[in-house]
Amino acid sequence: MSQTILSDDLYKPDFPSLGLFSTWFGVVLIGLTAVLQAGQSSGDGYWAQPLVEGLQFVLLALILASLFYLPFRVERGVKWAALPLAINVGTLIIVQLVPFSDLWESVRFRWHISQYEIVTQMVESGELLPGESGVINLPEAYRTLSADNGRIWVENDGETTAIFFPTERNAPRNFAGYLYRSDNNPPQQGDFLGRWRYVAQKQAHWYFCVSE
Repeated sequence: MSQTILSDDLYKPDFPSLGLFSTWFGVVLIGLTAVLQAGQSSGDGYWAQPLVEGLQFVLLALILASLFYLPFRVERGVKWAALPLAINVGTLIIVQLVPFSDLWESVRFRWHISQYEIVTQMVESGELLPGESGVINLPEAYRTLSADNGRIWVENDGETTAIFFPTERNAPRNFAGYLYRSDNNPPQQGDFLGRWRYVAQKQAHWYFCVSE
């Protein structure tokens, strides 16, 4: 019995080198894009902006290179020849369309919600009392919940308590953060001196708000 096996019968092309490079390049670009968008709210991610912009030009060059690559590798199979192009186009779609900042904001809220609720209960029970300016300096264990030097802001209107946990503050009216309202109503213009341009309810009583 012949043991000869035709090479064409079991021929499996190697993963194209351009596709391998595109994969690693895509991972780096997507990662830096996520860092840039997630850091924009805190001002920590702007170092990545020129790098991301430069890499996006490289990505366009890779897409063009992938198009030229096709006719030279089509004999190995259309699927393998088109793989680098698919990887690079997929990377472009991800970095342009995926809202990394929104995803990061949602993850951050879910990660800290139990601590937010503990602090809220401490305020409503009177364990934490605001000063005359309506500011509370959080205990050391909870200071990371506020980007305003570990302080939260409190407003009382009759039986309604509103508590604001700033995640960003660039100016007196330019800030963002999580707002708790005991009556479950969204914030009104002027609450905490805010001029709200974005308000999104996260769950009952909780809103993510951006002023100016």
